[in-house]
Amino acid sequence: MQQFLVRAIKILIYTSFFVPLLVLPKSFIFPFIVPKIVVFRAIVTAMAGCYGLLLLSNYKKFAPPKTLVLLGVSLFMASFTISTFTGVDSYHSFWDNHERMLGLFTILHYFIYFVIVSVTFKTWSDWKTTLQIFLLAGTAVMVIGVMQVGNPQLLLNQGSPRVASTLGNSIYVGGYGLFLFFVALLLSLKERNTVWRVVEIICAVFAILGMFYSGTRGSFLGWMVGLTLLLALYSIFLKEHRRIRHALWGIGGLVLVAFFFLYFNRHSPFVQNIPTVGRVLSTSIESVKNSPRYLAWGSAVNSWKERPVFGWGPNNFFYAYNQHYNPRVLEFGYGETWFDNAHNIIMNTLSVQGLFGVVSYLLIYIFGAIMLVRGYRRGFLNREIFIVGLAFLVSHLVQNITVFENPTSYLYFMFWLAMIASLSKPKSEVIETISRPITTPAWVSMTVTVFIIIFVFDIQPARANMTTINALRAIRTDPTRSVPLIKEAFALSTPHIDDIRSDLSIQILPLVSGYYQKIGLQKSTELLEMLEEALNKNIDLHPRDIRVYLTLNQLYSVWLTITNDTLYLLKSEAIAEESLRHSPRRQQIIYSLATIKLQLGKNAEAVKLLEGTLQDDPKIAEGYLRLSVAYNIAGQPDRALATLEAVKQDAFTMTPDEDKTWNEIMAALLAAKIK
Repeated sequence: MQQFLVRAIKILIYTSFFVPLLVLPKSFIFPFIVPKIVVFRAIVTAMAGCYGLLLLSNYKKFAPPKTLVLLGVSLFMASFTISTFTGVDSYHSFWDNHERMLGLFTILHYFIYFVIVSVTFKTWSDWKTTLQIFLLAGTAVMVIGVMQVGNPQLLLNQGSPRVASTLGNSIYVGGYGLFLFFVALLLSLKERNTVWRVVEIICAVFAILGMFYSGTRGSFLGWMVGLTLLLALYSIFLKEHRRIRHALWGIGGLVLVAFFFLYFNRHSPFVQNIPTVGRVLSTSIESVKNSPRYLAWGSAVNSWKERPVFGWGPNNFFYAYNQHYNPRVLEFGYGETWFDNAHNIIMNTLSVQGLFGVVSYLLIYIFGAIMLVRGYRRGFLNREIFIVGLAFLVSHLVQNITVFENPTSYLYFMFWLAMIASLSKPKSEVIETISRPITTPAWVSMTVTVFIIIFVFDIQPARANMTTINALRAIRTDPTRSVPLIKEAFALSTPHIDDIRSDLSIQILPLVSGYYQKIGLQKSTELLEMLEEALNKNIDLHPRDIRVYLTLNQLYSVWLTITNDTLYLLKSEAIAEESLRHSPRRQQIIYSLATIKLQLGKNAEAVKLLEGTLQDDPKIAEGYLRLSVAYNIAGQPDRALATLEAVKQDAFTMTPDEDKTWNEIMAALLAAKIK
């Protein structure tokens, strides 16, 4: 029976390698994430059920050995858990949203996955087979990515020059390609079978192509640092083989010459058109400092100072960023003012998990490196596993300085750590222990438990997601007839009901606004009342989420248009003021609130708000345009004119729409002056 359970666990682990290939665009919102997460969690739950029975049968035989890597991952899990319940939004930290789905509940599955994988495979022969399966499954992802180069519309890539394959994000593809390269390298270095070596080399080529075509600078930098470490270690370990050492130095020299050649020609069309390389060489310290991400890192540090030990809570960077929003970020456009991640694993972890989180995260790498060094010195590991294992750890950390973990990266990172934990420890002596038979009640109880967990936490969220996408399709076809589907979606039992409420509200409001005369007052009111109730429930659940406040503000604006009832203007004012409390310097909220106050005749308050935005950042042309209008409404036409002229005098870069608005305001002011 034990052999059956072990075999079942192995099959489930092999199956998990194909999860990154899952994409169901017609069935799910966020089709690149939701199906992957629910299937992976179901797989791990089944693995945990089998493993639980093995522990009941013979705990000493199947209990995870105490290793430094296990300690490091456990400390990180402890940090993640503590920060979840001490942060500003425990619900969001626990479940996350269905765009990422990396809350504590899912991360716990990755931890269980790490533990079970580390105890399931014991010998290099076991790991070799497992690595080969993982490599083949991953190469399929890379092949699809390469196909997108020739067909940029393939698999919802929407014509992007950077491939996203089945992962839905070019950053994820770059990181996965980095991992697959080191897997292929390790296997090919230890391979004795010629056919398999050729296959592994081909897979390495596709991994490199996928990484390059993803255009991910972090992955490329991680790869270069990893290769440098690889060459350095081999040159040390092969000091008795002069020819090989000289060859390695020659390779390193050629790479260095190529780098300098490309760097000094970085502005040429040839270099600019090289995937990834052009982006990397065009990046400078100055360009990094003058970027939205750099400002986001500053917000991360400032938010950490407010909650230094345990942070704001996992997945709560959005709240931290809003509270410490830097107005300068609007200089890069509204699209760059929203960050739910710092795009730097160290900065992000510092903000959301505090100092404890950063230390525990770095200890994973430190403990992994220590185990590799110790394992090699004591003869548990051969040279290739030690060098390649260490090179990937360093590469992964370097690339994460510019990106963040994702569902696929957690999969292969936990897998790699499990391999290090398994192979770097001494082979334990076989202790004969008596195994207890697995009773029928134990089988039944475990099977029922596994089924209930999968049904409640995986199948139900999947069904809810599918119902939501059906409701969205119905809304676009006929908003009035979609009411039953909307009510059904709002009544669903799923941890992501908050996302469903927000997604449907965002889709419905523009339709009601544009077609309320056709829909009719009664149906429009019914829809708006339903959305108001849903959004208020979200505010109760996430009182810091300014996106919900902005959506509710939009709802009251639509209601005001339909009814001309100033009650909704007062409600809008209250909502805008509350949202401003959670992001005090965000211009988008201030502009909205100032407009409302002008409508209510609170001109002085509106002027004060808009003047504040220019004190925060005097380079935003829109702030001058809005302030000019406010001055004019407040009966100060001279100040309005002076404010408007300041935009041209300071030579602000304006969008075509802003330039058009400037001309319209100027014409109106001059016409009023003539009169």
